[in-house]
Amino acid sequence: MFSITVDIDDAWVEPVYEHVHHGRCLSLFERARCALLAHIGFPNEDLLAEGKVLVITHVDATYKREVKRGAATVTCTRGEVRDRTLIIHQTLANERGKPAVELVIESVFMDAKSRRGMEPPPEFLKAFLAWAGS
Repeated sequence: MFSITVDIDDAWVEPVYEHVHHGRCLSLFERARCALLAHIGFPNEDLLAEGKVLVITHVDATYKREVKRGAATVTCTRGEVRDRTLIIHQTLANERGKPAVELVIESVFMDAKSRRGMEPPPEFLKAFLAWAGS
């Protein structure tokens, strides 16, 4: 597992609802996904510098509870690889520590120059699967 904590302040909260808008929750998940890539040794900037782009192909979100002001935690709970597709399961826990949103995000590698899909780099796969097995 891998987690980040985000302080949800007034800038994150929709005044009308007094909670984080569902669309803004996705940016919290993206922040955790990028932090996970860096954690396993493949920061997004390095991948881009090598001409490799990790493109999101599918997002499946289940909203269970509100996320209000306070410390929220985004956890990358597990990962898997199916063919060329990388799958990360994530959970956003609200300020009370309760699971608020569950997300499954799928991505594939794309060559930045040719704009075509590519196999995940072997060294990336090794690091990703080492994390996923933990």
